[in-house]
Amino acid sequence: MKRYSIPCVLLLLALLGTACEKAIEFKGEITEPRLTLSAKALTGEPFQVYVASSVFFLHSRGDRRAYIETLDTLRGEVRCFVNGDRTSRRMVLQPEDEGYASYCYLAEDYVPAPGDHIRLEAEFPGFDPVWVETDVPLMPRMEIVSKGEWVLLDKQWEGESDYYQVEMTLRVTDDGSYDKFYCLQPLAVYYFEPMGTDYEEVLRFKSSDIIFQQMDASVLDRLDFETENEMAGSYFSDRLFKGNSYTFKILLTRVPGPEVLKKLGFRISTVNESLYWFDLSFSKLENELSFFSEGVTLYSNVHGGYGIFGSAATQWVEVEW
Repeated sequence: MKRYSIPCVLLLLALLGTACEKAIEFKGEITEPRLTLSAKALTGEPFQVYVASSVFFLHSRGDRRAYIETLDTLRGEVRCFVNGDRTSRRMVLQPEDEGYASYCYLAEDYVPAPGDHIRLEAEFPGFDPVWVETDVPLMPRMEIVSKGEWVLLDKQWEGESDYYQVEMTLRVTDDGSYDKFYCLQPLAVYYFEPMGTDYEEVLRFKSSDIIFQQMDASVLDRLDFETENEMAGSYFSDRLFKGNSYTFKILLTRVPGPEVLKKLGFRISTVNESLYWFDLSFSKLENELSFFSEGVTLYSNVHGGYGIFGSAATQWVEVEW
């Protein structure tokens, strides 16, 4: 190679490695900020409503405070009406937690109950007023029909850890009053002796029952029914057994460790349709694989703004050994 060709090659590489920046003017529609409400009415638990402002993506600056800095909490108001009452429940603004992107309002004189009809309204200067309504579902009815014994399965030869597995048969009874969505979640309480404390863990389970297959998606965790991959919880509906009892089996899994299993049970919930569709859209959003994937719109049921107001009634069914 000639001596003068080396500098030419280096110059060419330098030019190729130089980043070219070009400002592109955005010519699309700029979305004006709107109020956003987020709330879940859970039976027996304090009722909280989270309020924020939507922010156009070019104006967010990556700062969470951008979602609350335009809200005038001194003149703004959140109102909660239960079962047609004309008097709003007392909604009190809670101290702001650093790093949060919304304001929290707590109902001091109200705890949701099954069958309640709740209407939320919010007004803040500079924003259109918003409102949303929901009904708290009726309590679910589930029982444990039978349970096997824990079996220790050795999987280390496959590069996986050992784990315990037990087969359980459950029965859910539906009253047939309206179409329902259910959510099943196994929970274990362990005692960790070195720390002298208890802690709770969501267990994973397998099931090939048709009630899980006939849903649009497993929302809390994707499930492949051909390989029976584990899930940490799943939705199912009463579409196949409305007004009747239905019995199904699951395989429950836990990993052995130094902890002592103190309590095991199931959290079974009836959830309203809005919460189901929101969780479904949120699950799809989280599972988008790349920047070029098709966009996902989060489900919203708030009139005049954005957000979700869902509700659920929960039963705890403990397993006795």
